[in-house]
Amino acid sequence: MKHLITAASIFILSLGLVNCASSSVGLATSNKPIPNTPYETVKTVEKTFTWYALDFIIFGLPFTEPPVGDLYEKVMEEDSGDALVNIRYWNDKSIFGPITRYRFTIKGDLVRFSSSATTTKTKK
Repeated sequence: MKHLITAASIFILSLGLVNCASSSVGLATSNKPIPNTPYETVKTVEKTFTWYALDFIIFGLPFTEPPVGDLYEKVMEEDSGDALVNIRYWNDKSIFGPITRYRFTIKGDLVRFSSSATTTKTKK
């Protein structure tokens, strides 16, 4: 019995000491096409999204919904910008036994289109 408790304790300790982490990075020009459109830069924004999942060897079950769907809208809603330019993003994944932590960070310049850019077309 003593050997079983010792072996279980070593196994649980090794899960905390031996974990895995991975990451990736990327770059994008903008989240909306803005050819020949004048804009002004409002500020640089950075936002990190974190979610956890219970991962098994073949499949995983997230505890919460990953916030990937409306990612850009959440970043732009703070200062009501029109688009993001010079987007840098990175994500990482840390595994602690069966629990996995996902982090996705996005950073970019929040821009607002100039008021002179909105032109009205008239029919002739």
